[in-house]
Amino acid sequence: MKLKGTFVQFAIATLVLIGLHGWYFFGPDILYLLFLTYIISTVAELLSLKTSLRCFGVKYWYHLDQPLFSSRIRILKVYPLEVSLAWVILKYLSFNLAMLITQAFLLPNMVVVFLTPLILVSLDFIIDPVAVNVSKLWQWEKRGKYFGIPLQNFVGWYVVGFLSTFLFSFVYRERQLTFNIFYLLPIIFYASFIKNSWLIYKLNRKLALIGSIPAATWTLLSLISLAILYGR
Repeated sequence: MKLKGTFVQFAIATLVLIGLHGWYFFGPDILYLLFLTYIISTVAELLSLKTSLRCFGVKYWYHLDQPLFSSRIRILKVYPLEVSLAWVILKYLSFNLAMLITQAFLLPNMVVVFLTPLILVSLDFIIDPVAVNVSKLWQWEKRGKYFGIPLQNFVGWYVVGFLSTFLFSFVYRERQLTFNIFYLLPIIFYASFIKNSWLIYKLNRKLALIGSIPAATWTLLSLISLAILYGR
């Protein structure tokens, strides 16, 4: 097996940088979050793809011949490696924003467990419509009302995101965050996905507006949070 292809190379490089960024700001415990995210998301996807259990609401399948899945590594022949790597990347970005917001506004530490998956789902609102309708990366057996995506899918994303963050909370030794300009990196990376709003705007203006507001809101709140930390 060869890890070839633009996206998989980008994803692996990003994971290395995430590991370094996370180790520096959150300590080695952050590796548990990345590992738990990979395992739980992979298990949920495989259960949905290979069994009658619908973790994301409705049966779906990946179009494995799409160029984005160029590594040709298929877990159990149905699940592309690229998707499993994307789960980890998106989860780390969401955790960063949740930590910044929680500590800047002096919220209880446990809020991170519930806020992280919420910020994660907000990304899914603008990623999945493009992946399904423009890039044709996967297909749902029954189309839903939100750009053809079943609403149960977002519930599944929240649950999967919650489980890994909840389990991580038992091993993570909380750190008090102070201002550091490099917290801006995950915010910028997270915000970069908002460009998808323009693509889905062409498909449905009303739904695009509804779906884009959450990610934009978390981006703005995280920037405000960074400013608050700077002022302390």
